[in-house]
Amino acid sequence: MNTIPTTSKNPRIPYTIVGGRKSDKKLSLSPVLSLLVLNRGGRPYKAEYLKHLESLGDVEIMSVQGPQTTYDVESLSIRFPQVKFLILGKKASPGEQINIGIMEASGRSVMVFWDDMRPGYRFTERFLNQLDKSEDLCSVPILQSTKYVTVPSLMAPSFYGNRLKMISLMPSANGVETLYPFDYSGIYNKEKFLLSGGFDFNIINEYWQKMDFGFRVHMWGESISFNTGIKIEYLIDQLPEDTTPDKFYKMFYLKNLIPQFSGDNASISWGKFLSYTIKSGSSLLASIKEYKAAIEWVEINKFRFICDARQVTDMWEVKE
Repeated sequence: MNTIPTTSKNPRIPYTIVGGRKSDKKLSLSPVLSLLVLNRGGRPYKAEYLKHLESLGDVEIMSVQGPQTTYDVESLSIRFPQVKFLILGKKASPGEQINIGIMEASGRSVMVFWDDMRPGYRFTERFLNQLDKSEDLCSVPILQSTKYVTVPSLMAPSFYGNRLKMISLMPSANGVETLYPFDYSGIYNKEKFLLSGGFDFNIINEYWQKMDFGFRVHMWGESISFNTGIKIEYLIDQLPEDTTPDKFYKMFYLKNLIPQFSGDNASISWGKFLSYTIKSGSSLLASIKEYKAAIEWVEINKFRFICDARQVTDMWEVKE
């Protein structure tokens, strides 16, 4: 970790855009909401799926595709000229795909989900008006399994001594907060998302990428909460998430668990460097570079912090 990105506005990978033309029937797509579909690679798009998305309302539809596409984007773009396909030139993590998609979106809010999910909610004018008034950085939907069972997608942080643990709970009520959007799915406020820096593309591991995003936006005073009026169902069963600490955990740890908030800003002390070096598995030279990069990143953003990770967790326990 020689450098840590401070913004998501400058994508590091090339991409092209296919489609996105407004047809005669779609002359006034809502500037409020864009739909951003991520491709998990497990199933190809079908015309019926895109027709379903079109039936949900007068909103922009976008699809992010990897460099190896399993179907004919050109033919689909002709049949669905209003759908915008973002074709990536290189493989990218889900967080980086979201960064690009939200940056290209026309809507003030962007609903993110996967191609093996199906939103079941129609985006009425009343819903769009309510969405436009939301103060959340991200509004999270209720997720349902293939058997229509609610997924325990409320992620609550807790410390056991010095060890951080995540607890998966059932969303209990509208407006209840969660640390991060489970499976990345949610309605993101475009402006707030871009100001937050988005997802860190250096963290490839999906679990630690979401953890980094969740802690950062909460430490910077933003909120991620449930909108129980929105439901998204999985079309196929999902595998359990791998939460094993790896090399990307180190990046999460340095950016989120080491900084301490005091007064009106956050900082990282060299006092924890020896402990980090011993536990990180990195060489001494690598440890110095990693630790220094984190110090510099926190220094740039120090006045954006309103609390640190321990305080986020303490406040969470009070809420629960």
